[in-house]
Amino acid sequence: MATISVYIDGRDERMIKNYAKSKNLSVSAFLRSAAVEKIEDEIDRELCEKAEREFKDNPQDVSLDALEKEMSSYC
Repeated sequence: MATISVYIDGRDERMIKNYAKSKNLSVSAFLRSAAVEKIEDEIDRELCEKAEREFKDNPQDVSLDALEKEMSSYC
């Protein structure tokens, strides 16, 4: 497992520690979860925008097999 250092001010440190404690999480687990969730949200947003553009340009149905193939590159 790797270590990543993050420099934050005292106010942010207290806020992060207090929040993690209130959710019964370690700071590491909370930050890891928050980072992964942020990345997943960005991927979802990009996929949605791409799908909307493609549908606008060429409205058509997509098979489940084609959708699974497209999604497999993100997982």
